Amino acid sequence: MAVGNSKMQLQTGTGWTRGLNNMLRGELRAWFHTRKWWTQIIIWAAAINLIFLMVSFSSIDAPVSAQVSIFNIFLGLAGPIGASIILQGAVVGEKKSGTAAWVLSKPISRISFIISKLISNSVGLLVTMILAQGLIAYLITAFVLEVTLPPAGFIAGLGVHLVHILFYISLTLMLGAIFDHTAPVIGIPMAFLFSQQFLPSLYPPLLKVLPWLLVMQPDNVSENSIAGALMTGTRVPSYLPLFAALVAIVVFIFVALWVFKKQEF
Repeated sequence: MAVGNSKMQLQTGTGWTRGLNNMLRGELRAWFHTRKWWTQIIIWAAAINLIFLMVSFSSIDAPVSAQVSIFNIFLGLAGPIGASIILQGAVVGEKKSGTAAWVLSKPISRISFIISKLISNSVGLLVTMILAQGLIAYLITAFVLEVTLPPAGFIAGLGVHLVHILFYISLTLMLGAIFDHTAPVIGIPMAFLFSQQFLPSLYPPLLKVLPWLLVMQPDNVSENSIAGALMTGTRVPSYLPLFAALVAIVVFIFVALWVFKKQEF
């Protein structure tokens, strides 16, 4: 928020949108008027597509669905990790430093404060982690594997990855509104991310709704993930995890707004 705060202007008016445009401009400027956007592209290209490229060269005769699943797995892991790292201090850090109280005195509504964080970071991660990495992966698939995936299906699969990352963005923002320390804000999403492969063994019905299934193949099942099925043009096993994730995102945002509105600064 250092860039955004330096450009803040006095806001007048009423309603929950008061100050949203100004706040959002500052947040987006921090993403795209600095080196942050292209350094994020490079970081995630190394973490996701460099591995995908090496696997593609070493197993060029493997089925396309298996190849694409490698990209989905690494993006499916890097997305939540990146979202949690980037957003861990988005609310907590500004509450602790007093920046939140200062910004809200401009005045800017509390809803605008949270919504601007949600929109700006969603756009930033959409550009740097989903669109950029998706384009690189599509080129690897076309020129290394010599397979042309259906463009509409591939874009739809990237849309599923966006929902997956939005789940963790909204979860992290909600935790940032609830807690005053970063440890639970980053720890809880990471614990949930990596525990999903074990949770169905404790309660099997969870296998049908966990966000893990958006981008990961179910254990011991030959089915694709939702993203993988869309990208390769095969049958989608179930859209239920997608609907469940969308409902969870709405709940997380509502709770974040409700908690933040009641806090004292």
